[in-house]
Amino acid sequence: MGGQIYDTDLAAAQNPWTAPAQLAEIATRRGDLHALVLNHRACYPQLREWILQVNPAAGAVMNVRPLVSAPAPRSGRGGLCALIGCGGIALLGFAVVMVFVIGGLVATSPSPDPQTDEGTSSRGESLAAFDAERSKYDELYAQIETNPVAPLVADLLTFQRLERTISQPPVTDASVADHASEARSIRETLEQRIADAATRRTNASGSVSEAIVDEAGQGFIDIAWNADTECGTPGEADDGRVTIGCISEEPLTVHLAPEDQLGGDTAIRLVVLHELTHLYMRADSDANGAELGTSSVLVEQGYFQGSSEVFADCYALTYLGIRTLTFDSRDYGYGYICTAEERQLMREWAAEVHAPMP
Repeated sequence: MGGQIYDTDLAAAQNPWTAPAQLAEIATRRGDLHALVLNHRACYPQLREWILQVNPAAGAVMNVRPLVSAPAPRSGRGGLCALIGCGGIALLGFAVVMVFVIGGLVATSPSPDPQTDEGTSSRGESLAAFDAERSKYDELYAQIETNPVAPLVADLLTFQRLERTISQPPVTDASVADHASEARSIRETLEQRIADAATRRTNASGSVSEAIVDEAGQGFIDIAWNADTECGTPGEADDGRVTIGCISEEPLTVHLAPEDQLGGDTAIRLVVLHELTHLYMRADSDANGAELGTSSVLVEQGYFQGSSEVFADCYALTYLGIRTLTFDSRDYGYGYICTAEERQLMREWAAEVHAPMP
């Protein structure tokens, strides 16, 4: 993986759950992907017509399907699964699995829509409304920008995409109004999340695991001891492993088995820190938009054995200042103890994304 370049536009065009707005954005700057966009399930008639007008040859490259109604994209964030982790932390007799929805961002279409609701505001009014929402959003984001999961909490990736597409062709007056409405919805959700976090900053259970999560998320990350119902079962049915933890993004939650099933104090800390790292990596990716986050770049360069799971292990090992993955005669993690150089890179990355690091 070390020498490869990850083409995020290509990956999005091949992802069946990429949102219409993102497809339109890709189409405006990537003519080489027009054929893929035309064959995408979310390519709507106006975008299809525009592509065929500006690039008639695109329709002949691939067999363009008949126009059909595309199902609404699933909620959740599109992912660089191979780079930022689809798995979990393993141990002898146990395993942790990271679960998240791989899907497209729900966003409004930035391309021509000939149907306009009666009473739609003028383009100037919609742009002014969007600017007002952006100002409010920026003020709210400034309150949480030092939180390691702030990009996820604020749905930063979606908001930045709205900022890019609102003024790019093809965008009609109706689409501009939709963008303003979407911006207002994101801002209102962020306001509510900030309010909810204020009531979730205390270690209600008094547990080691919740104390770590509270320190990391400052109320924006929840914790639940329900891995048996919320996390998938790893490996084969008869390989003796069970799931002891995972994460979800909607809402941001670390799901764990009861602490008495996780092992001793150090093992508990290792498991929780490993899972939190996956949230930090997702936030790192979202904060960089179309570019790879620093964590993904390091993995791509071959550090941490080219594995996001080893990366998560190294964060936990560096945080705890230990050089073993064996506790109480059980082997946790992925069997690799990161080097001094990798630990220094980890500390630099943690400082960059505001992840806790003693």
